[in-house]
Amino acid sequence: MICLTCSTSFLESASWQKLFLIKTPEVICEKCKVKFERVKTQKDNNNDWIGSIYEDALDSVQSIYSYNEWMKQVYQQYKFQLDVELAKVFIPDFQQLLRIQELIVPIPLHPDMLLVRTFSQVEQLLCVANVPFTEVLRKTVNGSQIGKSKKERMSTELFFSVTSDVQNKKIVLVDDLYTTGTTLHHAAFVLKKAGAQKVTAMTLIRA
Repeated sequence: MICLTCSTSFLESASWQKLFLIKTPEVICEKCKVKFERVKTQKDNNNDWIGSIYEDALDSVQSIYSYNEWMKQVYQQYKFQLDVELAKVFIPDFQQLLRIQELIVPIPLHPDMLLVRTFSQVEQLLCVANVPFTEVLRKTVNGSQIGKSKKERMSTELFFSVTSDVQNKKIVLVDDLYTTGTTLHHAAFVLKKAGAQKVTAMTLIRA
């Protein structure tokens, strides 16, 4: 096998699970795999939104990996160098979504940004893991939040509109990177306003 992150050859360990196709084949070597750092404590930043219109919009957030130097390198290669194959690295992490009953909704790119990027990094993570999802959000604002203060991010206009019926639905939002939580809170807010019963979120990375 050739490691997708360091391009070196490695031997995949044998197991009965792999023999009977129960377990996904390895796509990165053990040396690269151990560089990823799992989030040990899920931070709760809901207090940051108390007093705003987004208070209680997002019920909870679960993130998988920390944004360490190794993850930054892999993430940059995936998102900005358009190395879509790297989505396969995280198949086991996203397959846990196959066990839930909630509606899985990826955070969308703005149509103009999708033309630039050529693919949705969030939807690709779900597709390679064979996780079914539903597109109920449309991004209406195309602008970067990089460099803005938390106050500026919180006061910006709403990013999304709802395009399908979500009345009484329980929804899991999926995104790639959680920083201040602005994007997820905006999405959760419009979904709750449209009648969603509960909105939680899962992200690949927590900065």
